[in-house]
Amino acid sequence: MEMLVLRWRVSTRETGGFQVSYAVVGLLVLYTGLLVYLGRLGRKRSTSENFIHGGRQFSAVQVFFMISALWCSWIFVVELETAFLFGLSALWFGVAVGIMALASVYALATPMRRLSYVTNSGLIGQRFGSAARSLAGVVIAVTFPIFAMSNVLAAAAFLHVVLGWPLLVTLVGTAAVMLAYVMLGGIWALAYTQIANFVVMTLGLVIGVVVALHSAPLHLMQHRLQPRFFSLSGVGFGVMLTWLFSDLLNVVSAQAEFQVLTAAKDPGTARRGLYGAMVSIVAFTLLSVVIGMAARTVVGGRELGVFALPQLFIRGSSPVVVAVMALAMWASALTWSAPLMFSGASSLGADVLGLLRRGALGGRLRFCVQVCLPLQAALIVLYATLRPQDLAWWSVFSLTLRNGAIFAPTIAVLLWPAATRLAAVASIAGGALAGLAWNVGSNFSTTKFLLGLNPMWVSATAGIGLLTVLTLVARTDPVRIRPERLARPGVVAALSTLAVSVGLIVLARPSLVATGLLGPVILILAVSVLAVSAQVAGESRSGASPVAVTA
Repeated sequence: MEMLVLRWRVSTRETGGFQVSYAVVGLLVLYTGLLVYLGRLGRKRSTSENFIHGGRQFSAVQVFFMISALWCSWIFVVELETAFLFGLSALWFGVAVGIMALASVYALATPMRRLSYVTNSGLIGQRFGSAARSLAGVVIAVTFPIFAMSNVLAAAAFLHVVLGWPLLVTLVGTAAVMLAYVMLGGIWALAYTQIANFVVMTLGLVIGVVVALHSAPLHLMQHRLQPRFFSLSGVGFGVMLTWLFSDLLNVVSAQAEFQVLTAAKDPGTARRGLYGAMVSIVAFTLLSVVIGMAARTVVGGRELGVFALPQLFIRGSSPVVVAVMALAMWASALTWSAPLMFSGASSLGADVLGLLRRGALGGRLRFCVQVCLPLQAALIVLYATLRPQDLAWWSVFSLTLRNGAIFAPTIAVLLWPAATRLAAVASIAGGALAGLAWNVGSNFSTTKFLLGLNPMWVSATAGIGLLTVLTLVARTDPVRIRPERLARPGVVAALSTLAVSVGLIVLARPSLVATGLLGPVILILAVSVLAVSAQVAGESRSGASPVAVTA
């Protein structure tokens, strides 16, 4: 690979064209200036009170760009790598993301808005107190930089091949640029900069597809690639179903998306913005696969996908095209990482540091979030330099910790607000620790897990189990099962789901283990038990009632 980079630079000089490094660096500098300018525009709309939620004034167009930029950047990077390794079946990743986005807005946008949603940790704290709020905020702040670093590493790999820049240079530069504009205007700065990032990323997608089909037309792909690359199940049914179920699990914990949806003027505005975003998601889902398969056709399987992609353009494109693609990859890193960095800082600043300052209101809230933003950026750099080659390991680790801590109390806010504060705190700590213990028992493997159960399912199930049991044990009045409650549609649905889950575990356990579905089925069983308990056991003496989960 290094020899290829050297030959590229020598050939560029010999042909009299300008060096690609000048084009790339020039574009990056100009684009950084544009982003800082847009961040200053966002600052004009931002106030001390709306730094996180934007004053609930986002239009459908702003929702469209922010949701499109967020999810399409993730799809773009993941599918490029997956299509390079497995081919056409990578598109199921985008399908899973699209289903998650739709489920979020249709099932939860209205109740989250009704609950004055700002962060997941803040939502948990509203119902279960400051201890649960702070603990959840710490977990979110620790895990969100892990989610953010994937696209930064992909951009760093591209720039390394093209420019020879060390990983640390790109990481620090990306973090510094994100800080430069996010600290200025908060979520309003994101509202402006995400438009530019999405436009650049879309331009890169279009140019990438053109170059890909020119360098590797369909007949050449069919000639050079094995038949498995053209199979819709090439990645394996287990992986496809894991994508789907893990994204459905993320529906209640996708904080960065909910911050955008609840910043809209009303749920209808959020839905209209999402309709347009779904078109973008479909386009990126289909076209990213083409680029990944073309890179495999041209470069072969000697490199990882993130290193093969720049070689596809170096071999058959002008310096201008390479420079634009480098900018697009960097925009995809900013598009994905900046909202996650801001989201993590929102939880850490508002729900942890803000509580230490005895309530972060107004200007103090903005100050707390701004103080936490550099810490989030530093964590992105730190995580990426510790194990940059182990993105799969980081993914399992972060999902385990985040889902173990956040999933159960968030579900309780929506379905069983009568759950006790102690149970909520125990579920946050116990769920995360259970997942980490399962990771240790699996020797931190990313493919072979103890008893065939992925730690992220174990952690989420443990959290649900702890919350349910401790809440029922803490009741001072006896549980009286009233027959009329058993006929409620919600109870019937929960009991039916519970029965089906038990049947699957008993009768089809080997098949569930082989496909990786044992964990999701056990989690569904646990959630069904919680839902039945919430309906049948009745409300607490405080009179708290479930939030209607509807559109």
